[in-house]
Amino acid sequence: MRIRTERIQKDLDAINAFNGTPGKGVTRFTFSKEHQGALSYVVEELRRIGVKCTFALGGNLRGRVDGSDPSGPAVMMGSHLDTVGEGGRFDGTAGVAAALEAARIIKEEALFHRLPIDLVVFAEEEGGRFGWGLLGSSAWTGRITADQLAKIRDREGAGYGEAMEKAGVKIQDSTLLHRDNLKAMLELHIEQGRILESRNAAVGIVEAIAGIKQVIVTIEGSADHAGTTPMDLRRDAMQGAARIIAAVETVARQEGEGGVATVGQVFCEPGQANVIPGLVRFSVDVRHSDESRLRAMAAGVAHVAENVSKARNLQCRIEVKAEAEPVEMTPGICGLIETIARKKGVEPVRMASGAGHDTGIIAKICDAGMIFVPSRGGRSHCAEEFTEVEDIALGAEILLDTVLALAR
Repeated sequence: MRIRTERIQKDLDAINAFNGTPGKGVTRFTFSKEHQGALSYVVEELRRIGVKCTFALGGNLRGRVDGSDPSGPAVMMGSHLDTVGEGGRFDGTAGVAAALEAARIIKEEALFHRLPIDLVVFAEEEGGRFGWGLLGSSAWTGRITADQLAKIRDREGAGYGEAMEKAGVKIQDSTLLHRDNLKAMLELHIEQGRILESRNAAVGIVEAIAGIKQVIVTIEGSADHAGTTPMDLRRDAMQGAARIIAAVETVARQEGEGGVATVGQVFCEPGQANVIPGLVRFSVDVRHSDESRLRAMAAGVAHVAENVSKARNLQCRIEVKAEAEPVEMTPGICGLIETIARKKGVEPVRMASGAGHDTGIIAKICDAGMIFVPSRGGRSHCAEEFTEVEDIALGAEILLDTVLALAR
């Protein structure tokens, strides 16, 4: 195997040393000092092999390995380095380390390729700082305009551009990605689920990425005294919200296999033990790889929220926080990955991704494919997240050959 496992392990250790919460998982928010430290490590490793890096629209990092036809559309590989709060060591980072090692092999062995090969690190994939996932790739592809990006702020009120400037990130390439300058996108990622582990499989081929719709539901009633307000005169926002939240699971199950729905955040006002809640705000995240079922799930949640609110004399507002359509990966690239994996004695599993990825955004403008490697116990976005470095190395070997085949 060309890929050197020990170098991938070194990269993982070095990148994860940049961590805002040592001992409590990994926290590396976009444009934080930890994030910039990790990015600087990648830039320095690319510089060692003669690859120049630039920052593109949205604060995305790109390192280009020129081919014999530098004017041709690029083949891109990579992932992200930002994390959720107290997240894991491998989500995104494994994909960057795999792409970095693939770039080393291409340069060290002077492997022929006609088209440019780009290593990319997307900014704000998780949405951990600015509350908007897949933000860097969305800005780079024009799905979010410069004006929209300028209005996005973090919890402390810092704007996206302000945070970028404070971190020392200067945009050196303001060109949007499109079909004329990008041929294909490849991403290695940990599965973040249990399918590969349950089947004792080393590699997954992603055929589709589930669509996501995230909404904020606000239920408003009346904040009254808990001891003096009779039960039949109450407009209790929490009681209404509780019934809606309980129904979210039912809505997901009604759409059959593949549909999932989650309430992950709940905020209550005034938040006092002796006051009836006057306002409750909560998030609902629905996902499905089928567009019609995704819409049906979102509509089902809205229907329940409106009916419960009406029956309990409450006001209901639903605001869309983020959304992404279901995306199919390119069949030809899926087939190419499968062929390469089998040549290496690996029988891959075809599967869908329930998590969103920047590749899903990029797939709207070019061919795209994803390689999954196993996650122990399916754990992710937590300190217990773990993937064997040998599995990452095998995935990186398949990534390398796939990228070269596309770039030739």
